Amino acid sequence: MVLVLLGFLFFTPWPSPPTALPNPTLRQIWSYVEPTRREQLVTGFLQTKASAQALLGPAAAQAVARLVRAEFSNQALRRPAAFDTPEAALASSQAWLIAIRALKEGKNPDLRSLPIEPGHVLPHQLDVQNAARALGIPQGILAAIVDNEQMGGDKVFGFSREVRELADQLAAELAQNTGRSGNTGLISQTIGLTQMSWQDALQQEARIRRFGAWDPEQPFLADEAEARLALSNPYLNLLLTASRMRGYLNHRLGLAPNDTRTLSGYWLYYLGPAWHNWPPGANVTATWPYSFHGFFKGLFYEVLLQQGRNLTPTP
Repeated sequence: MVLVLLGFLFFTPWPSPPTALPNPTLRQIWSYVEPTRREQLVTGFLQTKASAQALLGPAAAQAVARLVRAEFSNQALRRPAAFDTPEAALASSQAWLIAIRALKEGKNPDLRSLPIEPGHVLPHQLDVQNAARALGIPQGILAAIVDNEQMGGDKVFGFSREVRELADQLAAELAQNTGRSGNTGLISQTIGLTQMSWQDALQQEARIRRFGAWDPEQPFLADEAEARLALSNPYLNLLLTASRMRGYLNHRLGLAPNDTRTLSGYWLYYLGPAWHNWPPGANVTATWPYSFHGFFKGLFYEVLLQQGRNLTPTP
């Protein structure tokens, strides 16, 4: 029953309340807040935006401001949000920016207060970079998705990774022997670093070939067994995920399906992780933890992977 409820909450579109304003000011968003506190929040927001601009430039600052404003609005309207209070959202945003600043200064950031685990990502950094380059998307997007999915496997219910891996193994064996996984597949749809579904993997051939990312002499995935095997390979998992993501981004940005130009823009760091986890939420700029932290993870990993260095764990 709990899993059914969670599925309803996170995979059902969230309608906008009729009282939502199209472009509210901060003071309109915080009309329920006592005036002195409201002015302190406005000051904190402007400081956060200024910090982002000094660190990453005006385009990044605009994306940070857009995300944090969306979080404030979602809190006020009782939509899915990452935090209970505006102060908590500002504090987390500042903590992320401090960590990114440490990277840019060549220091080892203190990540103990942040929901991120580079140990899941850095062993696969070349695969992340190559898959992102092949489909023309920022590498930070893929890195953030890996971190979100793998870190989530560590946390949810304490045994989710073991349960998921057992289900994957049983489903893979059935698919290999019978051509499909039967009932086991119902609880093992997603596989590998990014937890991509084998059904989605089978639909990526046309796009991946258009980008020249698949050996033209090799046949594409033909069935569930082959898709599961491919998604168990870190690079192929990332490549197939990047292809699926590219299809969404082309649609979202109003590009033709066959457009293969390299994409850039800081709002992609929200759209990528958010859509991968909950497409209806991304379409209405919901800011549940996966999407809010995924945005900052994307910025963080973009800097880290460009530097090409490892991190020493904080004691």
